[in-house]
Amino acid sequence: MENNSIKVTLKAEIPHRDQQIDILVDILETSTLPPFLYVYGHTSTGKSLVVQQVIQSIENIQYAAIQCIECLSPRFLYESILEQLGCEDRCDSANDFARHLNQIYLGRPICIVLDKAERLRDLNDGMLIPTLTKIPEYTGLNICIMFISEIPFEKFRCGTGSLDPIHIFFPQYSKEEILDLLMKECPQPENASLYQTYLSMILGVFLVACRDYCELRYIASQHWDSFMEPINSGEIDRTQSVKLWRHLEPKLRSSLNQVYVRGPDTCGTQIGLKMELPFFSKFLIIAAYLASYNPARYDRRLFVKAKEGRKNKDKGLKSLKKQKLHNAARLMGPKVFPIDRLMAIFYSIVEERVTPSLNIFVQISTLVSLKLLTHTGSAAMFQGVPKYRCNAGYDLVRSLARTVNFELGRYLYDTTV
Repeated sequence: MENNSIKVTLKAEIPHRDQQIDILVDILETSTLPPFLYVYGHTSTGKSLVVQQVIQSIENIQYAAIQCIECLSPRFLYESILEQLGCEDRCDSANDFARHLNQIYLGRPICIVLDKAERLRDLNDGMLIPTLTKIPEYTGLNICIMFISEIPFEKFRCGTGSLDPIHIFFPQYSKEEILDLLMKECPQPENASLYQTYLSMILGVFLVACRDYCELRYIASQHWDSFMEPINSGEIDRTQSVKLWRHLEPKLRSSLNQVYVRGPDTCGTQIGLKMELPFFSKFLIIAAYLASYNPARYDRRLFVKAKEGRKNKDKGLKSLKKQKLHNAARLMGPKVFPIDRLMAIFYSIVEERVTPSLNIFVQISTLVSLKLLTHTGSAAMFQGVPKYRCNAGYDLVRSLARTVNFELGRYLYDTTV
């Protein structure tokens, strides 16, 4: 596809990012790629989407796209990049990484995209960033290292040796641009003019506190039915904008304090977690919940997987002393548990055979970053064993258990009698 054709197509698919598309296409279409690109801007400004679409539109380029939030170590990062480029060999160091790149290089330009790149500052004492930016120089190959981040590059200064990148900035959307983007999400095209009036009310209340397009789109979807309720009932005519505003304003004002927050009864983050979490991450949350709310002394009786134990399990559970309060353990709050107990419960409740791997521990780290687990570092430092506490509520864990056909109640100490 020719340069101009790519630009026209992408500008039609991704509005209000014409300048950034032009810059990226011009840079990545050249025969020799720049060694280091830095794409930055606030959240929900289209950075990852534009980069992904531009790279996929250029046929001659080979690329690997990595989410740095998933990378616990340099080795995991190197091996993830090489795997996407077609190499599955072990890679323990930057020297191995450079050697493997030389082995798999086919003459086509390579672009390595590192999203959430600010997470790399904590790896390898901050020396991973200058190492990565020097990879094109070390290898002598036509490689571009591209960072995508929400912070300015000045905050990446880690020691010496890092190259100065080409900066590509994604500004926040203006009010008019946000309105145009939200109009494309109109649930009822026949009510487009009415929906525009509704969006103007939404932006009038929330835009000062929030310019995040994704969050504003969620807010607009949540209040649309409330806005249409008096119209559908005939109480207010659709042309009476002032009355519609008076009807909707109290609900919008009350929601202003909940921007970026999702309660357990809303269809926001927690419902999204049920659908988007990996299969084993769901079982890790379930195992963490069981470890937090079940006494450790009953683990063998609750989770034994031997044939005899499984056969007599229900009989054994009936012998447990009945609790005076059905939800006593939950009322007392989650308890701290060591990681070895978490893994023992996890391997017990997952029906299929799971091989211990780095991927499992990466998922635990991701759950910590999502605030579903808390790492209690002070206790872990003295005993040498990492300890955690489950932050997920019962409703969320029960919903997750249903998605994987797991009977949560059978494994909870305070609900088995």
